[in-house]
Amino acid sequence: MLTMQNARPTSAEIQQQVRSAVQEAVQAAQAAQSGQPTAPQPAKAPSAPVVLGPIPDGGGRVIIDKQGDRTVITSASVPPELMPMARMAQETALGLMGLIAAMVILGPFARMIARRFDRHTEIKAAGEHSQVLQQQLLQLQQSVDAMSLEVERISEAQRFQSKLLHEASKGSAGGQ
Repeated sequence: MLTMQNARPTSAEIQQQVRSAVQEAVQAAQAAQSGQPTAPQPAKAPSAPVVLGPIPDGGGRVIIDKQGDRTVITSASVPPELMPMARMAQETALGLMGLIAAMVILGPFARMIARRFDRHTEIKAAGEHSQVLQQQLLQLQQSVDAMSLEVERISEAQRFQSKLLHEASKGSAGGQ
């Protein structure tokens, strides 16, 4: 009998239920062969739920069909040619799920690394470009310095000429 703590029947209880069901079926078959009318006996409700075994290694399914007061349990197996294809489909599905998981998990990391490499090339390009700009600025500064010296010389020459003209005009006005 079942205890309150353990809701699953033991293997001995299941074997006993199966034996009694087989004996009843054998008695009913013998009675049908001998031609003796037998009164249908009410089906005994099992004291515990029936536990079905695992799916067979070659594949298969268990069909449970209620026909009035009877329950028919049928086990149908899958053709052996289909099992390799089913395994391949399972492997393909698992592979695709793994690939999608890898893309979701590793995708952001790959983007982060690509951006870092891109930034490093931008920094290198900016460094090379800044060296060219520094050289151009240095050359421009030297050119401006040279031009300021020339402008200062021109203004000095202009002052000198105006001073000479002023002295010459004073000398010619004073000598007359």
